[in-house]
Amino acid sequence: MSGTGIGDTPPSPPDRTSCLSDWVRAAAVRAVKTAAQAAVAAVPASAATIGTVDWPLVAGTAALAALMSLLTSIAGLPEVDSGASVRRIAGK
Repeated sequence: MSGTGIGDTPPSPPDRTSCLSDWVRAAAVRAVKTAAQAAVAAVPASAATIGTVDWPLVAGTAALAALMSLLTSIAGLPEVDSGASVRRIAGK
């Protein structure tokens, strides 16, 4: 049986087509996840009970986190074209 010996490298994931739409999809997913994480973190920091939560603060924190995620994703996403930057993907 091949692939079961010591030192064998695991199969690499299939290389995705480097397409700007793939980057947009992957970046959007990351931004939404980041926004949700920031919102969850901001809720207990802004109030002790759900009725006293500063919702504009939570929304602003989540929006800023999503924006920062998108800006960070411009440098490249590992899910798209082995981490190529947007400039490289768009130039193909």
